[in-house]
Amino acid sequence: MSVDVIDNDCNKTFDNSNLNSEDKSHTYNNMDELEKKIKNEVTRSEDIEKKLKEAEQREEALIKRITEKDKTNAKLNGVIEAYEKAIAELISEKEQLAQGYERQLQEVQTDRDDNYHHLTSLESTFSDLHVKYEKSKQMTSQLKTNEEALLGEKKQLMDNLRLQEQRYDKMKSHAMQQLEIANKKLDTYSREHADEVKKLKALLKKEEVSRVSMTEQLQQKSRENADLLKICEELIYGKGQGGSS
Repeated sequence: MSVDVIDNDCNKTFDNSNLNSEDKSHTYNNMDELEKKIKNEVTRSEDIEKKLKEAEQREEALIKRITEKDKTNAKLNGVIEAYEKAIAELISEKEQLAQGYERQLQEVQTDRDDNYHHLTSLESTFSDLHVKYEKSKQMTSQLKTNEEALLGEKKQLMDNLRLQEQRYDKMKSHAMQQLEIANKKLDTYSREHADEVKKLKALLKKEEVSRVSMTEQLQQKSRENADLLKICEELIYGKGQGGSS
């Protein structure tokens, strides 16, 4: 029941009653006081409801900030995993290159040994077969040429291996530096996030306590308003019945 409705009901009741001037004056004074109290209570209730809505908005903002912090940490973890994967791939590539160079070196050494044994066999039969000697000589020359080419290729392969190792070391050093920087940033973000979460949780707890308190105050004011309305109605009807009698 609003204040205007109470005022109209009071006016109708007093117009229909046979109260004398003093009773009416006294009753109107009481009604004015009750009306002022009710208006004050309504205003206070509206203020409490407004503060309650503001507290709920602040609570939603705090929850949103916590969610954004969690997303930032997830992105940093993704960057670290990418660096670790790149380092693992570089290590695997280096091992594969080393194994390939080792196989080629063994093949060159095997060819060299086979050619050397073949040359020795040809030299042992040179006195018997001059033709074979000439062929062997040509083959030896070719073998030497091949050996030199293989040695040059071996040197090139070793140079390439050293370059690959240097490249790997540089990339590994760079990756480790980036990983260290990322770890430091992650540690900093983690500490800041933990502190921020603690602060936000404390603020959230404070807002929850404040909201509960304001809710209880609103409920208490609602009960008080209901009691005031009940008293007003009893006073109106009581005076009306007293005037009629």
